[in-house]
Formats: sequence, structure tokens, C-alpha cells
Amino acid sequence: MAIAGKKVLMVVPPEFQDKEYERVRRLLEAQGAKVTVASLYPGQIRGERGLITKADVAVSDVKYYDYDGLVFVGGEGARKYFYDDEKVLKLAKDAKYKPMGALSTAVGIFAYAEVLKNKRTTGSRNIIRMVEALGAKYTGEPVCVDDKLVTAVGPDDAERFANAFAEALAK
Repeated sequence: MAIAGKKVLMVVPPEFQDKEYERVRRLLEAQGAKVTVASLYPGQIRGERGLITKADVAVSDVKYYDYDGLVFVGGEGARKYFYDDEKVLKLAKDAKYKPMGALSTAVGIFAYAEVLKNKRTTGSRNIIRMVEALGAKYTGEPVCVDDKLVTAVGPDDAERFANAFAEALAK
């Protein structure tokens, strides 16, 4: 797969789904991608199960055009911190023509950023009504690819998601 040297921004909420973050990052880096982590603020962030990692940059300082693709990690923090964060929603909206992916609750960010209109998507089961109300076609598949948009139901699908996202990034 030809993603060596590609720059990927992982947008990670202050409370994130550990398995989604860890597996996706590991697989993308194993294929040669350079991963940068953004959150509400730079510095230490903690997963829901205790994984500690570092955000390299604040979302407010990110320029989407500096990256080849973006991945939004889910978890309760995605809903709590990102659904109504103007900077996060603007980032998703601005980058909608690039390869973009989201897992579980983070798919809601795409819905609120209006990038799911007339798109096929999947995601956490508890956001079905919301994404459909905002114009998406919810498939319920573990991983769904619609052009450059890759979505996944949750952490158990993280590896399949990472591989599908890497394919979209390689195109």
C-alpha cells in the first residue's frame, strides 16, 4: 500500500476510545504514514480505559491542507466535546474532499459538519437517528466506504477501518 510518507491527522477527544486510537494509529504508522494527534489542547490526553497519549497540536491550530487525510476517533468524549465545537466541525467541513474517517460516536461530528448528506455511512448504533436526520444513509455495516469517506461502527472494527482508510489514502 502506498501511504508511506502520507501525513494523517488523528483528531482525538480528551476522553477517547483507547482501542480505536491505538489500533488505527499503529496500523497507519506500520504502513509508513506520519501521524499527528490533535485535540482540544496540546499535551496529555487520557483514554476511557486509561491509555495516556499526547496531543501534538490543538485543533484550533490545525490547517487541514497540511494533511493528506484525517481520522476522527470516537468515544464518549467525541459526543461530549466535539459535536458542538465550531473548530472541530469547521475542520471536518473544510477537509471533506480529502480522505476522512471516523469511528463510532465520532461519525456524529461528520453529521453535524454536514459532510454526510447523501452519503452512505455507519457508526455507533446510538447515532443512527441523528445521522439519518442530517441526510446520511446508515448502512449498519461494520465498516462503510463511500468515495473518500470511511466510517466504522466501533473499536472492534478498528483494524478493518484502518486498512480501508489506508486504501482511500493511497488513491
